[in-house]
Amino acid sequence: MKYLPESNLQPVEEAEAKGEVARLYAEIKRDLQAPFLPNMFKTLAISPAALESAWGLYGSVLRTTTLPRALMSMILFTVAESRDCEYCAAQNEFACRSLGVDEETLSALVDDLDSVSPQRIRATIAFALKVSHDPLAINSKDFELLREHGITDEEIVEIAVNAAGATFFDILADSLKVEVEPAVAKELGR
Repeated sequence: MKYLPESNLQPVEEAEAKGEVARLYAEIKRDLQAPFLPNMFKTLAISPAALESAWGLYGSVLRTTTLPRALMSMILFTVAESRDCEYCAAQNEFACRSLGVDEETLSALVDDLDSVSPQRIRATIAFALKVSHDPLAINSKDFELLREHGITDEEIVEIAVNAAGATFFDILADSLKVEVEPAVAKELGR
């Protein structure tokens, strides 16, 4: 049995999963198209209700969003980096790279958002960061700017849902002390 060092929580490994947890694990791997189950979900499975709720939110968005998967991953990555969530930043950097997002774009998302091109992506990420960090400051000009870049109202709502979801998962990962998977750390050179 493996315990998370700082929290002493015992994640539920795939081989130990039974019943509803095993079913959810299979669904998670299928929908994420992942070769392994992320540690976040193994940790949440300590409470099957928490796993079902968290996956229900994320899985539903993943299956139904109109946003391209790469853009969704860029939102999650940038929010995680801005919130200093090591686990979520690594997971979503890995996802971005797997979806073809290049090194220059990943670096610009974090270090120089004004250089991100096209402007539509820059506006999307800036709005997502505002949702995550200062939602009360969002005003009509923010919505106008998004629409000027051809972003639909449906996409605006989905960007907000993705940014809020990213914040939710950052808080979970940080508070539960979820560790980056060795395969992800190795792939990212960490």
